[in-house]
Amino acid sequence: MDARENPAGPGAAGPFGGAELAFPVTFDLRIIYLLAGGESIQADLELLFERMSVPCSLMQGLAAPGAKYGRFGCRVTLDSRERMYALYTELGKLPYVKAAI
Repeated sequence: MDARENPAGPGAAGPFGGAELAFPVTFDLRIIYLLAGGESIQADLELLFERMSVPCSLMQGLAAPGAKYGRFGCRVTLDSRERMYALYTELGKLPYVKAAI
């Protein structure tokens, strides 16, 4: 099966209405993380993006007082599906990261 072929069969809309992801792609990466232990998230992400040569044009975080989790957003540009998967894999290695979407 071709990587672009819809596993649901010919003519099926699929989860995204038949839309395909075209690279390069720029999007806002959202990260949910534990505030306890995640104090260095911005520096860690900057190093990760630099190491992986992933351009990032915007970084911002949000954490409510007394909350357990924080949200962090990064506008990234990825040039391939492989680089996207590698980035998500590396993000998963940060012990305080709970989700990345």
